[in-house]
Amino acid sequence: MQQFYMDTNVFISSLKSDDPYHIESKVIARRLEDGEIQAETSVLTLVETASVASRLHQTAKHVKGEGKDRRRIFIIKTILKLVDLKIRFINIAGDTPIAVKKIQANLPIIFNDAIIMSLHTPLRTFDLMHLAAARHGKQMNSELGALVTGDGEFLSRKQELTNIIKMPVMSPQEYIEALGK
Repeated sequence: MQQFYMDTNVFISSLKSDDPYHIESKVIARRLEDGEIQAETSVLTLVETASVASRLHQTAKHVKGEGKDRRRIFIIKTILKLVDLKIRFINIAGDTPIAVKKIQANLPIIFNDAIIMSLHTPLRTFDLMHLAAARHGKQMNSELGALVTGDGEFLSRKQELTNIIKMPVMSPQEYIEALGK
């Protein structure tokens, strides 16, 4: 359980003091920085972090600069905080051909896996992609012990998603409790 798949919202929760999982997510971030635990996540987390940082930049009073420069600085600093957690970013290389009736295309493997997962669970696009990356991560690293997320839809479908990715889905609070620390 020392290794886990981290959904983007765990990192974002560690930055937002009004988030319900803020305290637990800060504990997770601190333990990642200290090397006590290890995490993997999709490269999608970099994109989602940049997107959230772009929207939140106006609330950051500690960033110097104006306008676009201020936003760029804030986004870069936020991404650097994520990278400082020493997370392994999962990138599933390669394309998979898909042929369904008149549709013929080559899709990135993670897109293909997300489409297949949509047949089993009605999650949003990025959630399906995280689920596909988590399942791939588990296949490549048997030590990956859980998918940790603060996403209410994931948490409301724990058993269903656990069966799909072959590892438990946990909230940041449940993960910290499972570590016994």
